[in-house]
Amino acid sequence: MPQEIGESAPEPSHRGQPNDIYRILRDRICLLHYPPGYKLAESELAEEFSVSRTPIRQALQRLEYDGLTEIRNGVGTTVRQVDRAAFDDIFALRLRLSELIGEFPAYDEVPLALATVDGLLRPAKQAKADNNKADFWRLNHQLQEATSKLIANHALRDTHERYYLQACRIWYSVIDDLFEAQSSDFIVEVTDIGRALQHGDVRAVGYIQRNHISYGMRRIVELSKRHPAPT
Repeated sequence: MPQEIGESAPEPSHRGQPNDIYRILRDRICLLHYPPGYKLAESELAEEFSVSRTPIRQALQRLEYDGLTEIRNGVGTTVRQVDRAAFDDIFALRLRLSELIGEFPAYDEVPLALATVDGLLRPAKQAKADNNKADFWRLNHQLQEATSKLIANHALRDTHERYYLQACRIWYSVIDDLFEAQSSDFIVEVTDIGRALQHGDVRAVGYIQRNHISYGMRRIVELSKRHPAPT
């Protein structure tokens, strides 16, 4: 495994089902423990997780569907490059997807979502104080999963999750420059979403998420102006 990036090591591997393996590999990719171009060898992963190649292959297929990996002839499955050129399209679509959450509310999921969100505030403050970027993004994953479950329309939920995963790799590639502002903003977002869920207002949750995506988008644009990519 490549050298870890960030303060926390990847989640340890264990024997599991394809969904468990998928989540571990997904987090390693999003946190750049598996950098762009890294080859995900089925045989090595099967040995690590103590499973046959079949569940590994199923997990890799989900990662390809999410846009996190690609299959290259003669090479196998590799981690996709972080496409900064697609930044505008990804974030613009995420803004619209968040606005649609209130159109398809899963009200029965509100109590569980509220319990999850309430549990994020203390560790979010701790991650900010510790400057722990890896823990911070794991908390982002938990918030994303909680809000996705508030979407009753499965097609929208699936798209909402896929584009979050693509966006978060862009975020992690620049987080060193934006961690103070972004971690502070996350604490505000968690607080506001918790307040909306206390009132059962799923539509407000979507707009809160939409606004905070917009704030982060502007931070990345401003950062790129200060540090333009080499041509």
